[in-house]
Formats: sequence, structure tokens, C-alpha cells
Amino acid sequence: MSGESRLYQASHKFKKLNGQKDSVEFAQIIKIDSQYTATVLRDIWSADGNWDALLTHQFNSAITELSLMHFRAAAEFCQKRFVEAYECQLSSYKAFLRAFSYMDRWGVYPLLAMCKDLYLLSCRADRQLAELGQPATKLEEATRVITQGFSMCMTDREPVLSNSRKWGTYHLANLLFALYLRQKAFNMCNSMIRGIKTSELPALDQFPMSDQVTFRYYRGLLAFQGEDFAAAKEDLGFALKHCHREAYRNKARILMRLTPIMMIEGIMPQMRLLRKYPAIMALYGGLARATVQGDLRMFDAILLEKECQLASLGTYLAVEHVRRIAVRQLLYKIYLIDGKNSRLSFERVRVGFWAAGLGDVSILEIESMLADMVAAGFIKGYLSHDHGVAVLSKQQPFPPIKSVLAAAK
Repeated sequence: MSGESRLYQASHKFKKLNGQKDSVEFAQIIKIDSQYTATVLRDIWSADGNWDALLTHQFNSAITELSLMHFRAAAEFCQKRFVEAYECQLSSYKAFLRAFSYMDRWGVYPLLAMCKDLYLLSCRADRQLAELGQPATKLEEATRVITQGFSMCMTDREPVLSNSRKWGTYHLANLLFALYLRQKAFNMCNSMIRGIKTSELPALDQFPMSDQVTFRYYRGLLAFQGEDFAAAKEDLGFALKHCHREAYRNKARILMRLTPIMMIEGIMPQMRLLRKYPAIMALYGGLARATVQGDLRMFDAILLEKECQLASLGTYLAVEHVRRIAVRQLLYKIYLIDGKNSRLSFERVRVGFWAAGLGDVSILEIESMLADMVAAGFIKGYLSHDHGVAVLSKQQPFPPIKSVLAAAK
């Protein structure tokens, strides 16, 4: 059998699967590294000693075009010509979109397979272009065309919901989250969330749990970056609870953001958790210990040491919020040492800060700090500027942190 005949046979298989609406097998063979694709390329090479049949074969339909360009992309991929492989995959994907407009739900899985390959190839192509000193724009281009597939799913008008392409919406949204975040296009992520919220989609809990967990993780991540810690806690908590029990790395990624949120609420990570996730211990263990002890000097030293790491994760600002709890704990220690005196002088606090190794803090700074604690509800009482004292409530002057945060909501 010649290479041309083998390619014709392969294209016929694509047409047959399309006619049968065989979602599973179509999605499998359309992957650029599928066993079927490798077999077809090997057979063509064995027959002709080259892949010229891929260049001479003509296509007369969208399915034929997507299959031929798929094999061209795979051939280029085998030769590590990633820019050329991406361009061929892009052509194959565009041909598929033309056919997808006539498909119902069965076409979602092949679409997802093609989008994932387009994403991965765009990343490799951009790295190759960067090495050649050329503009790396393929990821941005891939994002735009994948968005087209996402829109075709989200806005599908199929009257029978069980057959609707809408069932691919959240999976593609999760892929787009990854693409947008790589490009730091946070506004696009938020726009997509708003679009999904206003569209007529089945409820999120009707989608596969994997889609739910990933979507809630990304939405929680965006809420975290916007300092909406309550929303972030809800979404990240859901993602952690329902994440596959063996998905250790995914759980660690969730905990990287969820841990500082819990610390803000005065809930420090338990030793059992820290032992299980050494990365969490390395990043937050010392900060948690310093917070509980009210050791501001230790807290500030660790914060300075890990500043770059926390900033790269986007958790630096959240950890700064935790510092207020460390301040509260130090003030509470000073209050206890002072005999639980309801009139805590600014000078006494200043001396306490000096004894804690924080240097010579001015009275003005002490007053400002105490005012912040009172305003936030961490201390019950009021300040008397003229007398230089904080007049504390006789009942629970240092209320539990949980009650303070609950009252603030």
C-alpha cells in the first residue's frame, strides 16, 4: 500500500467516526501523540521512505482537511519542528471548528483534545521562536482561537440540553484560565467568569467533579488576588475537599493560597499538615509560629527572607494581613505582664516593644498601632491621647480572633 493510499484510508476513518458520532475514539485518534497517529505516519514512511504524501494529498471537506493537517502537525512534531507543528495544528483546529458548528454534544471531547494539543504546541513553538530571537506570539494566537471554541459551547442553542455543546463550557473555561494566567491577563479571567455567570448553563454541580474542582480553584485564586478572602476561602476550600485524594501536587497548590487565608482568621496550620506538605512548612511554618508567640521580630525577619517567594506566589499581601494578629498577640502578652491593667499606657507598650527586640518605636507609632487594633476590633476599648493610655474594656479586652472576624463580615 502506498503512502497516498494509507493516508486516504486514515482520512476515511475520520469521516466514518464523524458519521457515527463516535466521541471517544475520535477524541483519542485526534491527539497529536496518539498511537493511531504514530502508526499511520510509520506506515506512510515505510511505504514511501518519506512523508511527501502529506504534502500532495488534497482535501475536499472540513473533516478531510482536519485529518490531513493533523498528520502534518504530527510529522512536524516528530521532527521537533514545533513552530511548523503548531501552524499545522492550528489549520486542523480551524477545519474542525467548521465541522463542529454542525455537531452536538458528541463533538465536545474531540474539541477538548485538539485545544489541549494546540495549547501545548503553542508553548513549545514560542520557546523555539524565543531561542531564535523572534517574537513569541503563538500562545496569544492560540488563546484567541480556543476562545472561539469556548464561545461555540457556551452559546449553543441546541434545544435538547442533554445533547448540547454547553457541557464542554467549564472544561474549556479551565483551559482558558491556564492560558490567561500564563499571559497575566487577569481581566480576561474575570470577564469569562462574568460571562459564564450570566449565560444559560446547567448548574456547575451538574458537571463532572474534575471540572468543578478546577473551576473553583481558579475562581478562588482570582478572588484571592483581589483580596476577597471570604470568596477565596469558599472556593479553595471546596477544591481542596473534593480534589482527588491522590492528587498531592494539586492539593499543595491549593494549600499555598488557602493557608494564609486561614492564618488571617487566626487558624494556624497544624503540625500534621505541615509534616505532610514540607513546602507549606517551609513557607508558612515559621510565620505561623511567630504569629502565635507574638514574636514580631521573628515574623518580620521571616517575611523579609521570604519576600520574593511570597511575591511570586501572590501571597505576600495576604501574609501582611497576618502580621496584625502577631501584633495583637504581642499586645496581649504586654497586657498580661502589666497585670491585666485596664489602663495600658503608650509608654508601657513602647517599652514592651523594645524588650521584644523591635528597637526604639516612637510613641506616635505606638498610638497609631493601638488605634488600628481598636478600629479592627482586636482590642475592645478606646484611646486617650491626652493621657497617653489605652483604656481597655473590663470584659474581654482581647476578644477571640474568630469573633472579631465574624463581627467584621
